[in-house]
Amino acid sequence: MKMIKTKINLLICGHDLKFITPLVKRCREQEIYDVKILEHEGHLITDEIAASEGLAWADVIFCEWALGNAVWFSHRKRPEQKLIVRLHLQEVQARARISFIWEIDWQQVDRLILITDYLYDWMCREFPCIASKCSLIYNPIPARESLDLPKSIDSRFVLGFVGIVPARKRLDLAVAVLKKLREKDKRFILRVKGAMPSEYSWMAQRKTEMDWYNKVFDEISPLRETGNIVFDPHDPNMAEWYRQVGHILSVSDFEGSHQAVAEGMAAGCVPTIRNWEEASRIYPAKYVGSSIEELTHLVEKHSHKEQFEVESKFCRRFAQEQFDQEIICDKIESVIHREINDNKCSWVRSLSLSQKRKYLPTFLIIAYIPIGSRSGYRIRVEQEVQILLQQGCKVHLACLIPQPNLPRSNTEDYIKQSELHRRELAELGCQVHLLEIVDFFRLNTDSESFPSIVENLKRTILSEGIDVIHAEAIYCARVAQQVKQELPEILFSIDWHGVTPEESLMGGAHPNRIKAQETEEKFLLQECDLNIFVSKEMEAHYRRKYRLNSLNYVIVPCCVSYQRFVDIDFDTVLSSKNDSLIFGYVGSMADWQCGREMISLFAHLYRYESRCRFELLVPKADQQKVIEYALKVGLPDISYTMKEVPHSEVPDSLKTWDIGLLLRRDDPVNRVSSPTKFGEYLAAGLPVLMTDCIGDFSKWVSDYSLGFIIPSHQLNDTNNWLNSVTIQKLIEFVQNVKKNKFAFATKCQSVVREKLSWKVAANSWIKKYY
Repeated sequence: MKMIKTKINLLICGHDLKFITPLVKRCREQEIYDVKILEHEGHLITDEIAASEGLAWADVIFCEWALGNAVWFSHRKRPEQKLIVRLHLQEVQARARISFIWEIDWQQVDRLILITDYLYDWMCREFPCIASKCSLIYNPIPARESLDLPKSIDSRFVLGFVGIVPARKRLDLAVAVLKKLREKDKRFILRVKGAMPSEYSWMAQRKTEMDWYNKVFDEISPLRETGNIVFDPHDPNMAEWYRQVGHILSVSDFEGSHQAVAEGMAAGCVPTIRNWEEASRIYPAKYVGSSIEELTHLVEKHSHKEQFEVESKFCRRFAQEQFDQEIICDKIESVIHREINDNKCSWVRSLSLSQKRKYLPTFLIIAYIPIGSRSGYRIRVEQEVQILLQQGCKVHLACLIPQPNLPRSNTEDYIKQSELHRRELAELGCQVHLLEIVDFFRLNTDSESFPSIVENLKRTILSEGIDVIHAEAIYCARVAQQVKQELPEILFSIDWHGVTPEESLMGGAHPNRIKAQETEEKFLLQECDLNIFVSKEMEAHYRRKYRLNSLNYVIVPCCVSYQRFVDIDFDTVLSSKNDSLIFGYVGSMADWQCGREMISLFAHLYRYESRCRFELLVPKADQQKVIEYALKVGLPDISYTMKEVPHSEVPDSLKTWDIGLLLRRDDPVNRVSSPTKFGEYLAAGLPVLMTDCIGDFSKWVSDYSLGFIIPSHQLNDTNNWLNSVTIQKLIEFVQNVKKNKFAFATKCQSVVREKLSWKVAANSWIKKYY
């Protein structure tokens, strides 16, 4: 008789388990796991007998570090076993001298966990075969458990520096910052925590490096003698040490995630970080600088009493939300459970529901993306797929395409185009299912509509273990709702891209169509398990319109992927000799984007100040409209330029601009909207010139001083819609932006990272399904 399993045999293997200790502790405390540790010295498994015994016993093998341990198990694991590997910086950074990442059989790795954004991107790019199996999960720290201790306000004059070995940690730069600070305020001191180079036996072989240390120690000897630099010995009680420190320094040449920064923030230390690669994707960009002068300025700014208290509180909260071991261990456990709940693991069916409670959902996203479409709708769908995959979810994309009515001679060409379309979408890392659909936008539908599509989706759900069917906008939601009716155990969510009836009204649709859309909209809002709204204004709109008291929802605005961020170089900004005031615009000249009014505004600005220049990134098909509008308002050719660029090249094109334009009329469609270009302007370091009626964003511009607001009612008078006072104030604002470009750029990017981050949005979104 076959024994029924009730526990997961979890083997944790590695040479250094200090970063994963909280997970080991948690799993050992839970009844659903039997945990065994296989720890070895160095990068290679030395005891193959013990490793073979662990291999024979384990259901799940967790390799901490992608080194010899991952190589050994990837070549030996059984098909029913799950292999999870966690990769740190060393494996990639030292790839010139160690080759483990190329020796691992990645086809046998079920999940790869990366500890930083940089490593996640690098592995997905260099090993595309594993891109769909990658998850981004930071290292855990006891942010709430032991580090959140009170500290004295006087700590704001204490710089903390953890670990000076190896030399790339750059103790010399920390000393340089201290010296600069003490030129203005003698209260600043530096505390250095950790072992000395001489305490590491392997450092004796690095004569050049040891000579460098000796030189630094000679130079700082006077500061040590006066107590302005204090060396504290290594010991495990870091929480007490952080209590004495106000600013945690990270000035290394390169880092993975630099745990000391996360720990220091959790203890209320304000970080000051040299811009090592991808630092601002892990930590808030407002704490990152590129030179000794910038780093010194950051410490000075954050050491003022009131500012220090504000920043210290923010840092504690940030660390608790991003790095706390409870949250991180939840994510890693979710990955484990996601893998063992794969339908190929038949034995997992014996686990109780409470034992299965922690796992990440598998999504089936339904989206209407015709071949060749490059719309904002497609961009949002693609970014949702990417962030869900990064969080560790499995994603299938059911891409609906219109069924063509083609002569036989064109069939072969259509098949090639369809396959190319499928491959493009599959590069996101998801499983793509192309489904042809007839009359997708038909007015009346019932349970018999789209029968072949519904059957296809049901088969995918049942064969792939889908948990969530997620519809992109109202028309896809009609299809998903039919599936939900037949498979009621599936969670059903809708991403409401916009308010369709109001859009149809503006487009001149027949009243009967608008009425049918409203009936469908109200029904779907209440029928689905989770509504995803792009703004708070959208949620308020639906509540008012349909008098809905109970509505399950989450706000997921149009966020910005990190690829849209532009590097702002302090020295380059200072050395810029361009005297023009550059207003820029990205988008089409569609009527709802207020192209005519925008050109009219340009003309007013140019007449008032001839230094104004206008750069437009518009499709070639719309460029004739620009010319026609410009002629009507007397705008000379010399004042503006226009070109079409691919979406991927837009960020670089924005580098030289001073402000981006986003004008909309005051109507229901714009009041609930979340325009993608708003976040892209901010990510390029640009403040925004916009009207006062655009979703939640207009309020953000006012609250955070991110741009200049024009009352939308003034758009109605295109001949004289701005008085000279408004024009004057707008020109003065842009002149101030140009004068303080680096400060504005830093603020814009800081706000967009905090409020329009896909990672933050995805966390709250996924939690809602639990």
